[in-house]
Amino acid sequence: MDAIRQTGAQAVHPGYGFLSENATFAEKLAEEGITFIGPGVKAIAAMGDKIESKKIAAGAGVNTVPGYVGVLADDKEAVKVAAEIGFPVMIKASAGGGGKGMRVAFSEKK
Repeated sequence: MDAIRQTGAQAVHPGYGFLSENATFAEKLAEEGITFIGPGVKAIAAMGDKIESKKIAAGAGVNTVPGYVGVLADDKEAVKVAAEIGFPVMIKASAGGGGKGMRVAFSEKK
């Protein structure tokens, strides 16, 4: 924010990843009267959370990859859900982006 203020920027294009997916950054720009070149804060918040975005897509009738839509309490619940879905399964962090937080489990032991 300091660099934005120092340069007198009227708008910011955040690029890809990181700040482009940060709703708080977009909110701070709006508070300063600076245009965020990208999706609105609500869209960033909704689509940045993988669970929420999948619920929104399904509610809109968009086909989604089958799987569990929710937060797993612990590893025991993860194994139970994975067994119900069938291996292999992809485990994805809800807020992970850019391939971060993704793991493939080929069996219950994994």
